[in-house]
Amino acid sequence: MSREVNITTGSRLHWGLLSLAPQVGREFGGIGLMIQEPQLKLSVTESNDGADSVKGSPGNIEKISEALAAIRKERPDLYQGRFYELELHSEIPQHCGFGSGTQLSLAVAQALASLSEEPSLTAVELAQRVQRGARSALGIHGFTTGGFLIEGGKQAADEISPLVVRSDFPEDWQILLVTPENRAGISGYIEADAMQQLGPMPTATTEKLCRLALMQLAPAVLTHNFEEFTAALTEFGHVVGEFFQPAQGGIFADPQMAELEQRLISRGIRGIAQTSWGPTLSIICQDVEMVTSLVTECGYGGFCELRTTCPLNEGAQIQINQIR
Repeated sequence: MSREVNITTGSRLHWGLLSLAPQVGREFGGIGLMIQEPQLKLSVTESNDGADSVKGSPGNIEKISEALAAIRKERPDLYQGRFYELELHSEIPQHCGFGSGTQLSLAVAQALASLSEEPSLTAVELAQRVQRGARSALGIHGFTTGGFLIEGGKQAADEISPLVVRSDFPEDWQILLVTPENRAGISGYIEADAMQQLGPMPTATTEKLCRLALMQLAPAVLTHNFEEFTAALTEFGHVVGEFFQPAQGGIFADPQMAELEQRLISRGIRGIAQTSWGPTLSIICQDVEMVTSLVTECGYGGFCELRTTCPLNEGAQIQINQIR
């Protein structure tokens, strides 16, 4: 008998950084939310074939190979000379603002650790094993906790930004995701170059973002104040977007998403924010069917993928099965 480990996790929304290249204090930080869909499902078994076997889309096969290499380099005593069969049964789209790379890498690390019966690893230990967390740590913490998250930023390059706020997100607040087709957000070295060219975020901007995060958004989640949360999130998205405008071409990465936001605001809809570098726009809804109808009536359903999802208030699910 051998064992199969199945890992299921959701996606990460990242609504914006709190700081960039400050003269003093912590860098990065940010706010975000774990959501149920898009969902990642990964199964892993140990192989006797002398080589890894990976099934999935080409981009994710590459990510899995990178994660395996990092794990073997970090813990050669446990993983050098051992091989695995890995299969993705459900994937998170890449470069859409959902944090797919982090969720996939952590899922691989967790699956191998479970097969090796290692003691429970923290989110930080998993991330260090697969070299994640260079900037954001929202998806790292979200992998093990789920929920609404605020990370506090990092002081050193090799530090994983600490989690300073974690709360269940109201279950009756749904999320509409609007993703333009054939458009990808920036990532990797292009993202790093863009950040370097932006220069330091003004202290006044960081102060405003921190006020919105800690004195409006977090309390609104805890008190289930929908109006306060959606108004603050829309403002947060604009403050962040104005700073990143030189790198992404506008407050939002896709000009059609900027047009959609203005149309929705004119109809009284708030709670709209881009996730990460986009192009996806996330909209927090109490009546998601009504908002979806508005988006469709405005003509965006023809060239955008519309997804309705819910908050994910728990960490990744780990299931171990005995197989023949």
